[in-house]
Amino acid sequence: MNLKNTLRLGAFIAAFAFIVAPISAYAQASLAVVDVQNLLSQSNAAKDIQKQVKSRRDKLQAEFSKYEKELRDNEKKIIAERANMSPEEFASKRQSFEKNIIEKQKIVQGKKLDLEEGVIGATSTVRGEIAKIVASIADEKGYDIVLTRQSVVIVAKEADITADVMARLNKALPKLKLK
Repeated sequence: MNLKNTLRLGAFIAAFAFIVAPISAYAQASLAVVDVQNLLSQSNAAKDIQKQVKSRRDKLQAEFSKYEKELRDNEKKIIAERANMSPEEFASKRQSFEKNIIEKQKIVQGKKLDLEEGVIGATSTVRGEIAKIVASIADEKGYDIVLTRQSVVIVAKEADITADVMARLNKALPKLKLK
C-alpha cells in the first residue's frame, strides 16, 4: 500500500468516526414521550375551559335567538303595515330594517370572535404551562429528548411521562379564567 492510499484510508476512517460518533451518542440519549393532546383535553384546566365555553355559547345562542325573534317580528310588522305606507316610507323602513340586520350580524360575529380569541388565549396558557412542566421533568430525570405522543408510534410505558405532567398541571393550573 503506498502513502497516497494510506492517507486516503486514514481520511476515510477519520470521516467515518466523525459521522458515527454523534450517532452513537444519540443512540444513548434518554428519551421521554408526553401526550399533549390528552393534556389539552383531559386536564382540570382544559375541562374548566370547555365548561366555560359551553356556558358562554349557550348564553350567546340565547342572545342570538332573541335577535332573530326581534328581527322576524319587525319584518312581520313592516309587511303588515306596507299597505298603509307610501312607497317612499316603505323603502325607508325596509332600509332601516336591513341596517338593523347588518348591525346584529356584526354584534354576533364580534361576540363569536371574542369567544374564539379567549379559547386561543386560554389554550396557549395551558400549552405554556405544559412546556414548563415538561422542561422541569426532563431536567429532573435527565431526559435529553421529549417527544409528543402524536409523533411516536410505539413507546415503552416507562418512557411516557404524561401522567406525571398531568398531575403537576392539575396542581399548577386547576382552573383557568376564560377571557
